[in-house]
Amino acid sequence: MNNYFLTFDVGGQFIKGGAFNHRGEFINASFSFYPAKSRKSAEVILDNLTNIICNQINRILDKNYLIKGIGFAFPGPFDYGNGICYVKGVDKFNSIYGLNIRTEIWERLTKRGIFNRISNDAIFFFQNNVSMFAIGEWENRELDSKVNRGLFLTVGNGVGSAFLENGRIITNRYDVPPNGWIYNLLFYDSIVDDYISHRGIMRIAKEIGIAENIDGIIEKYELGDYRAIELFNKFGRYFSEVLTMINKEFKSDVIVIGGEIAKLFNYYESGLVENLEDKTMPIMLSKQTELCTFKGLFEYYKRF
Repeated sequence: MNNYFLTFDVGGQFIKGGAFNHRGEFINASFSFYPAKSRKSAEVILDNLTNIICNQINRILDKNYLIKGIGFAFPGPFDYGNGICYVKGVDKFNSIYGLNIRTEIWERLTKRGIFNRISNDAIFFFQNNVSMFAIGEWENRELDSKVNRGLFLTVGNGVGSAFLENGRIITNRYDVPPNGWIYNLLFYDSIVDDYISHRGIMRIAKEIGIAENIDGIIEKYELGDYRAIELFNKFGRYFSEVLTMINKEFKSDVIVIGGEIAKLFNYYESGLVENLEDKTMPIMLSKQTELCTFKGLFEYYKRF
């Protein structure tokens, strides 16, 4: 009997799924996208999550197998130990606020025919999506042999963060913010999330009179438009200020950036590096954020 572990990376619009075999190899054919239905009723969301698990099980082509674990990387706030969602007021998953979704999903799974493919001792857990991304990056880059501490960020519609020391997540210590989260730290007239994100870029665009979307701004930048250049320089400066602020106590050896805004790094790199207090700090970019998140879930599962 061959054992498999299912991985899911949950976002507001899509849920990405994958699977690892008993040798710890990612099954490329298992990689898939599903609608998150995050603005629907609790019943619809829970049924959708259950269906996604069943679909992933059906994607395994092995004839002789059992599912030994199921891991979800889920955005916070979330009681990960108990499987209770506390996401609220962000236009996604509001309807499952306060529900024990681990229990709800498991009850639904027991009523499905495919449930006999899940081992009696299967581990079913939820963890923070950025923390799992961080562990995956740490393992993939073999940072254990290179550094002691790493600061990991995912930047898209908002900014997620994780602080790792010797491959372990640090959440409650004097040198990191509560829970390891930087998104809600005070920054200028608001919070970090409003500056280091997609809307942070669009906020600057509005200030300097650019009406285009991200693609239009990039096009202007590449044509040498001084306002677009000013925009990315300013975004890079804000980013550097945040990095200096959050790394002052933690003193990370490396910074790894993932997410959609990481793909724009070439445009704001000079503004970031020029204003960074420690200009020798290595900055690495993640090219496959979701695959690193899957890897992190698998590595976390191995620790049980």
